[in-house]
Amino acid sequence: MQLETRIMMSLNYKHRFARLLIAVVAPLVLFQCSREKGKSIDYLGQKPPGDTAQLFAPGLITTDSYEHSAPAFSPDGKVVLWTVVDKSYRASMMEMSYDDGKWSSPYRPSFADSTADDYYPSFSPDGKKLYFSSRRNVPSGYPEGKGIRIWQVDRTESRWGNPSPFDTTVSKGENYAHSITKNGTLYFSTSIGGATSWSLQKSEKVNGSHTKPTLLPYSINNVDYEDGPFVSPDESFLIFDSQRPDAIDGGIDLFISFKDKDNGWTIPVNMGPKINSKAAERFAKLSPDGKYLFFGSNRNMSDTNWGFDIYWIDAKVIDDLRNHESAQHSIELPLGNEIIDALYKNDTESAGTKLSQWLTSNPGSLNATVTYSSILRKSKEYLSAEKLLTTSLMQWNNNTSIIMEMSLVKFAVNKDDEAIELIRPILEGDQLRERYLYLSRSLLDMGMFTRSDDYFEKAMTISPASYPYFNRGCSYARIGEKTRAFEALNKAVVLGHTTKKEYEDNPALKSLKSDSRWRVLMEKMK
Repeated sequence: MQLETRIMMSLNYKHRFARLLIAVVAPLVLFQCSREKGKSIDYLGQKPPGDTAQLFAPGLITTDSYEHSAPAFSPDGKVVLWTVVDKSYRASMMEMSYDDGKWSSPYRPSFADSTADDYYPSFSPDGKKLYFSSRRNVPSGYPEGKGIRIWQVDRTESRWGNPSPFDTTVSKGENYAHSITKNGTLYFSTSIGGATSWSLQKSEKVNGSHTKPTLLPYSINNVDYEDGPFVSPDESFLIFDSQRPDAIDGGIDLFISFKDKDNGWTIPVNMGPKINSKAAERFAKLSPDGKYLFFGSNRNMSDTNWGFDIYWIDAKVIDDLRNHESAQHSIELPLGNEIIDALYKNDTESAGTKLSQWLTSNPGSLNATVTYSSILRKSKEYLSAEKLLTTSLMQWNNNTSIIMEMSLVKFAVNKDDEAIELIRPILEGDQLRERYLYLSRSLLDMGMFTRSDDYFEKAMTISPASYPYFNRGCSYARIGEKTRAFEALNKAVVLGHTTKKEYEDNPALKSLKSDSRWRVLMEKMK
C-alpha cells in the first residue's frame, strides 16, 4: 500500500506539473506563433519599443505632416512604403529601400500616379504583391468603378510591375483599407451600398478566384463606422478602427477580434490604453516578423503638427488581449449575421427585434444598447428608448454615446432645454467636431433640419471640409429637401469638391438634375 501510495503521489505530481507547464507554455506558444520566423528586419535603425507605444522614426516617417497609413514593410525587409496627406487632402505614397546595409532617402515609387491619390499600401504575406487604394483611372477594358478602389502591383527583386485594378467583381469602388491572408482571403472596408456607413467585408479565394464579398457580422460591423482592417496572415485575429460607444471618450479607437475554436469570431474588444487614447487611433499593421504593431494616432495634433503620427509597440500586447477574459465571448451566429444584414438594409423593425435578442444574451453590451436605442428613436418609440437609456445611465452614466442618445430622445419630445443641458459637459475637447457632426446627422434623420444645420455649421467652423458638405447635400437630396441640398453642394464646390463626374454619377443626386439650379452647379465643375 505504501508503494502504491508513493506511485499515486508521483503520478499526481506529474499531472499537476504537466498542467502547470501547459499553463505557462501555452501563452508562449501563442505568442511565438504570432511571430514569423525569417530574416531580421532593420526598422530604420530605430530602438525597438517595449510595452509602451513610441513614435516611430520621428523626423523620417513620423513628421509634422499627416501620415495616413502605418508603414508597410516587405517581408524581406528591403522596402517600406507609407502615405502622407497634405493640407489640401492630396495623398502621396512614399517609399524607402534597404541596400548595402543602409536605408535610402524617401522617394515616390515608380508606379505612383501624380494625378491621383494613392493610399494604404499593404504587402501580400509572401511579399510578391503590393496592394494599395487609389482614385486613378482604370486601364482600357476594365469596368469603371466609383471613387477609390483597390489596386495591385507585382514586385520583383529590383523593380515594380505595372499596377492593375484588383479583381473588379470584388473591388467595385469606394473600397479603401485592406489586408490579405496567406490563403488569399481579402478583408477590406467599403462605403458602397447599405445604411451602415463604412463597413468591413471579406472575399475568400477559392480555386484561384475570389468569391462575392460578404459583410462581417455584428458586432465587428456596427451601425456607424468601421475601417482599416488588418488581418493576421493565419487569420487568427482581426484589428480594425471603429467609432462606437465602447471607444474611449466617443472617438475612433482600435478594436480586436480573435478566431474562436469553431472558426468564428469573438466579440471585439477595445485594445485599451496601451494603444488607444482620447484622440483617434487608426491604421493598424503588424510588422512582417510579427514583433511589432504599428498604428496611427492624432494625439499630438497641434497648429504645427497636422494630422496623424505613427506609433509602434511590442506585439505582445495582442497576446495579452487574446488571453484576457473580455476577449473570450464568441459572436452568436447566425444572429450576428442577421443583425448586420438588417442594419445594412436599414430594416429597423427586424434590426430592433434581433438587437433585443442580442441584449438578452449580452445584457452588458454597451454597443448594442446604444444601437437599439437609436432604432427605437428612429421608429419614434421615444418612451421605450428613454426607458432603456434611463436604466443604462445607472451603468454607463459618463458614457458619451449614452448621453448623446438620451439628448436626441429629449430633442425628439421637445425637451430642448433638458437636451442642451444634458450634452453641455461633453461638447468640448478633442472630439468636439465629431460630436457636432453626430448630432447633426442624427437630427437630420429625425427631420429636425434647422437644429441639424446649426450643429453642422459649428462642426465646419472648427475644421471646414468639402466632403461633409457633399455628403450632406446627398442626404438632403435623398429626402427631397432640394433647396438645402443645393446649399450644401454649393459650399462643397467652394471648398474644392469640383469633380463633375462625382456629382453626375451619384444616384442620390438624380432627383436634382431636372432642377434649373443643377445646370448652374455643373457650370462650376471641372
